[in-house]
Amino acid sequence: MTKDIMSACSNNLKKPDFDELFEGLYDKIYRYAYTILLSKEDAEDVVAETFISAYRSYDSFNIEKASPQTWLVTIAHNTAVNLVRSAAHRKLVTVEACPERIDPSGDFAGKIETEDLVLRLYALLTQEEREFLNLRYVMEFKDAEIGELLDLPTKTVNKRYQRLLAKCRRLLTQMER
Repeated sequence: MTKDIMSACSNNLKKPDFDELFEGLYDKIYRYAYTILLSKEDAEDVVAETFISAYRSYDSFNIEKASPQTWLVTIAHNTAVNLVRSAAHRKLVTVEACPERIDPSGDFAGKIETEDLVLRLYALLTQEEREFLNLRYVMEFKDAEIGELLDLPTKTVNKRYQRLLAKCRRLLTQMER
């Protein structure tokens, strides 16, 4: 459904109904917030605040300036950063299993083991590094889109991504020892 929303928006620059936007992007925004905060409750709070804020300002949202996905990610990012800066979030964050819909035909043991490894790796990264990876893997943005969102040249985005992947490989090697 997300791809349908994005292609419809880019083809005719018509804003989708807010309900359609909510349904199509809720899971992505949740995963984005979760992998920044590593807390189910905090991620739920950020997603709720993101969609409430988006709903309140949806009339003024201009589809010609940004896609709905980019707009929502920006709101979620700012909300998550504000939460991290607040005194309420200055507690020890423990890594929880990220709840998501599980395909009953899939390999549960392998999926849980992989998720655990990714979450432990994410816990070793800075918030900025997690956000950067989220834009690529959770939100599925291209380098040019990430560059536009972060106000960086595309080459800089690609280079930062390559350095971050190298760091992740080093951390995974250390975790395996």
